Amino acid sequence: MADSNQVPTRGPGRPPLRSEDETRALIIAAASRAFLEMGYIRAGIDTIARDAGVSTRTLYRLFSAKEDLLKEAMEARIDVAFGSLDAARLTGGNPCASLEALLFGYAQLALSEEAIRLTRLIAAERQEVPALAESYRQATARIAGVFEAWIREHQKSGFLRPGDAETTAHLLRGTINEAQRQILLGLREPLTVAEQRDWVKASVAMFLDGLATG
Repeated sequence: MADSNQVPTRGPGRPPLRSEDETRALIIAAASRAFLEMGYIRAGIDTIARDAGVSTRTLYRLFSAKEDLLKEAMEARIDVAFGSLDAARLTGGNPCASLEALLFGYAQLALSEEAIRLTRLIAAERQEVPALAESYRQATARIAGVFEAWIREHQKSGFLRPGDAETTAHLLRGTINEAQRQILLGLREPLTVAEQRDWVKASVAMFLDGLATG
């Protein structure tokens, strides 16, 4: 007699079952690749589903529209960056070291090949796809908040001179954004990790020379 407690097994050759979260993650990763390689407008749902290894029916069950995929892809990327930047901000001890860690984390984000391609995509398609510009605005606001929090904390401690934290954060991030601008315009090659560290050290020295109280 067959054992009624035996766990059913999948037939040979059938793919292993995935959880819904795993399937969502695969689709988001496939969407990110498609948007960067083809642009948001040209990237088709069929292509994204095929790359993710799912049916379009499954994709639409989890995401109602391509715009939702864009939002999720942007948020997934920024969540990782936000976590590392916030961890750098909360580094205890020497504020100079925590600032350098924070700015280097931002440099790794803003100067990566993926970030350069994404920025070019947004610049090219933001007029036709307002969701691109809005997603970018939201991501930038979250990152700016980390810098503003670091500045307010160290203004309160007396390490930095008082001033408008929002403007100061914008200027601090601008030291890295300038490197990104030069790369986007073809004025320089992408920075190596060592060059990024040197750029960050110079930026920190310039920033503290103007705003540190000591």
